[in-house]
Amino acid sequence: MDLERGVLRLVRLRCRAGRRDGRPAAWLLAVAVYSDYFGVEQDPAAPVLPSGGAGPLAMARIGRNFLRAMRTYPRRAERMTELARVRLAADLRRDWPSEPAEALVARLRAHLTEGVDFRVPHVLASVISAPLFQNVTEAARRILPEEADRLVIEAVSGLGGIHLREATRAMGEVARGTLDRERFLDEYGFRGANEFELAALPWRDDPATVDRLISGAAQDRPAPTGTREHARARLRAAAGLRWPALRWKLRLLETHLRWRENGKVPMAMATHSLRLLVREAGRRLVESGRLAQPDDVYYLRLSELVCELSGRPEADLAVPPVRGAAALGADPRASVARRRRTLECSARLRIPEMLDVEPGRLAEIGPARWKEMGVLPPKPAETAPSGAGAGAGVAALTGVGGSPGVATGRARIVHDPNEVELAEGDVIVARGTDSAWTPLFFEAAAVVIDVGGAMSHSAIAAREVGIPCVVNVKTGTEHIAEGQRVTVDGGAGTVQLH
Repeated sequence: MDLERGVLRLVRLRCRAGRRDGRPAAWLLAVAVYSDYFGVEQDPAAPVLPSGGAGPLAMARIGRNFLRAMRTYPRRAERMTELARVRLAADLRRDWPSEPAEALVARLRAHLTEGVDFRVPHVLASVISAPLFQNVTEAARRILPEEADRLVIEAVSGLGGIHLREATRAMGEVARGTLDRERFLDEYGFRGANEFELAALPWRDDPATVDRLISGAAQDRPAPTGTREHARARLRAAAGLRWPALRWKLRLLETHLRWRENGKVPMAMATHSLRLLVREAGRRLVESGRLAQPDDVYYLRLSELVCELSGRPEADLAVPPVRGAAALGADPRASVARRRRTLECSARLRIPEMLDVEPGRLAEIGPARWKEMGVLPPKPAETAPSGAGAGAGVAALTGVGGSPGVATGRARIVHDPNEVELAEGDVIVARGTDSAWTPLFFEAAAVVIDVGGAMSHSAIAAREVGIPCVVNVKTGTEHIAEGQRVTVDGGAGTVQLH
């Protein structure tokens, strides 16, 4: 009950903070998410949108629901993870060619709701941990204004219990001969780069990548617990009687930061289960002459795939129709060829940092929408002088400090973690990363990322590994040349180009 009262008090504090400056608590929470994950800043001049008449009772319901989510979702996340684990184990053993088409169709239709369910733990952890992170930082600023931001980052470094940290440790055990490779794949083989893309190869199906990662993990890097303990000792000494409350908030933040990463585990498991099903569907459609090659199946829409497997029009199926989907009986190969060309063209486009995405609509965010969101647009990217090479005319890049420490090394511009060989002391420079990049971090001296905030995956993974990280530098992949020496200061949020 003490924990519940404490969380409710935290929610009430957030609501009161919203009322003090005239902004609803939900508005502040959204701004916290944008700031901590995407690196954009609150717009002090943004207009306050109507709160829908939320009075004391409505605010109490918001607080109650927030409290319930904080209390129950970790247990729900554990159940969802176990459910996804059991299902994936069964799907890996399943004789897919013998499964009737009706069973495949039923699984595809069920995924419409199940896919959402498996995302809930990660989404809730992301939404809850953002305001918690800001609340802890604000509390630390009242104690040590000049050091607070750095100390909070250091205080949540090297938490342990992160799934991909454990996967990397297990890779080291395989390299040293203390863990069987097949057991490793049974436990972690569903992970991999771009792991929520059905066409991507998970580790189980990509032995060359696994071999390289295992080799790189042979020498285990201990978790950076010293940094965390030093930061907490500094906060404890300065906080005095306020330390128990601050310590409680830090523990709460730890829990949700772990689930911010581990909440992706049931998502990745469910994705691989679906991947196995879709592969079988592709095999059958090639066999029946409907597709030219198995990986064409990834270019079909869900409604098209269900129709192809069932032989029934989408109007007879519980699958939402999609504009532009091929009609039943039409040759899907023309649509597949067109979509392949579209993907090839799209891959050459530079995508804005943030987009407005709705069903059937994709749009760049304009000035009015930024105001509505309550944040400032991302700062314009610097550009090298016309005709100059990468890095010319740029002495330093400034971003957001994501993980403390200073390191100098050779820059490696990485677009695909499966296609890079790192040497000792190399610095990863990337547009962005996902969870499966974590093993690569163990081979790097530091990380520089174009986009993101202090709560983005790159920052959390770097803190877990114990290497400096600067995120949100905007143009690192443009201004830093392959092989150039750089110095990364994760505390200051700067990258010096030499």
